[in-house]
Amino acid sequence: MRKQNSRLHTAGRSSHRDSSLKGLTSRLLIFNILLAVFPIGAVLFLGTYETQLLESQERAMVQQGRLLASALSGHNLAKEANAIIGRLGARTDARLRVIDKNGLLLADSASPIVQEQSSIRTENTQDSVFAPSRQSYPEENVIYRIGAIPTRVLKLVSRIIRKPKIPSPDAEYYSGKQILNGSEINSALEGRYGAITRISKGQKSVTLYSAIPIFQDEKVVGAVLASRSTLAILSDLYKLRLDIATIFLFSVAGAIVLSILLARTVTVPVSRLRDQAESILDQQGKMQSGFKPLSGNDEVADLSRALYRLSSRLQQRTDYVEDFMMDLMHEMKNPVAGILSAAELAEQNTPGETSRFLEVIAREGHRIQRLLDDLKELISVDVRLNQGEEVMASVGTILENIVSTYNYRKDKEVQVLLVNQSDSANPIQLLVNPDRLAQAILNLLDNAVSFSPRNEKVEIILDSPNKDTVKISVADRGPGIAEDVKEKVFERWYTDRPDQESSQHTGLGLAIVRRIAEGYGGGVQAIPRERGGTIFELEFPITK
Repeated sequence: MRKQNSRLHTAGRSSHRDSSLKGLTSRLLIFNILLAVFPIGAVLFLGTYETQLLESQERAMVQQGRLLASALSGHNLAKEANAIIGRLGARTDARLRVIDKNGLLLADSASPIVQEQSSIRTENTQDSVFAPSRQSYPEENVIYRIGAIPTRVLKLVSRIIRKPKIPSPDAEYYSGKQILNGSEINSALEGRYGAITRISKGQKSVTLYSAIPIFQDEKVVGAVLASRSTLAILSDLYKLRLDIATIFLFSVAGAIVLSILLARTVTVPVSRLRDQAESILDQQGKMQSGFKPLSGNDEVADLSRALYRLSSRLQQRTDYVEDFMMDLMHEMKNPVAGILSAAELAEQNTPGETSRFLEVIAREGHRIQRLLDDLKELISVDVRLNQGEEVMASVGTILENIVSTYNYRKDKEVQVLLVNQSDSANPIQLLVNPDRLAQAILNLLDNAVSFSPRNEKVEIILDSPNKDTVKISVADRGPGIAEDVKEKVFERWYTDRPDQESSQHTGLGLAIVRRIAEGYGGGVQAIPRERGGTIFELEFPITK
């Protein structure tokens, strides 16, 4: 007995929709974050980090220059400059130079004279004092070059789009000169702070230059030029970029692996579903196979199981229609054959005997009419069940109307009694189409009356054995029902009546009852009754 219905399937679908993020969604989310957010965040962080380091270096360098300018403000520059710079020695990490008001170089922290006067010796105090050796440049690494391709492309595009800049002066601009006349020094000799950036050879780094004026009696008597290469900072950043490039390449490799796994968990199953969908019908349009459910707990597996249930129901419906048409042709064949035989015999007999054959033709014609009427009713049940014309109906009220209407009939052969065993304080209500429920009960009542002896009682019993179920039973005192036909009586066209009565019944009444019961998520069964008779029991779930 089929007990599936649209409400149960709807509930099943909603349970899938209400579930939280599943495997497929999580994998897609992780994949996108890994591939996009991390590299972008790292690049943005490095740009900010580099700017902060350069600003910090410039502040430290300017501070050292200001300290030297302050120390020289009360002394003779020509005599004291080398001595003061010598005492500072390697305590400063910037190259310091003292210039008089005419731009003449008086002292240089990188000169041999200052080195000899310094109490703390250093091997190299040039602008690149903290630069790594030539062979340690990380930009020569293959991974670094690969990772730097996007940056180089952006720089190239920027150079093409933007207006060309005036070339920056070389960092060796003051090399070998005794008169220093750079723009930053001119600004300092005019009493202002001066600064400029110059490119080193090979464009590996830049050198920051800051000029601070030296005042004596509120007059500018010279300037301090502080300079330092950014190669040390850039070298550290190069190493950091190399690490990020390495991580990024590993991330890309991981993304490729995830893509392959994703292809296996999504693309391959979807391709299988596509192939199954293309082969589900043969060339004549008949279903030859269905969807096969896939294993797994992600959305694709859920889709395959939903398609499997759908194809199974379609197959059941197709089989139902095919069987129905075969049964209909079989049932129509007998009365049509009777009509044709009677018509042929009527032609061959005397007029006095013709009326008897016409009676056969009329009887079989009425039989065909009953078949068509019941067939129409069965089809209308399916249509109306699918239209969703349900309301909350009182089952007790429907049964009372059926019993009173039948008992008021003048041609009644039995008496119908209503036995309400449910709680009268809480009337039972079902979400049904009242007309369809009444039709099912009337069909059971007509069946019970047709098998009951004259003046016998037929009982309609309403009961609710628990809070989730309602039972409607129709009990008669007829000949009873055999065990081997308890299921057959609900099949289409089946009838278990004497030959003289079988032509009056099409065998569709109980099939309609079962269709209505299953349409509302319930069922129907035939039970032999004690001391003779049969009980047909309808059972429905109570809608919350």
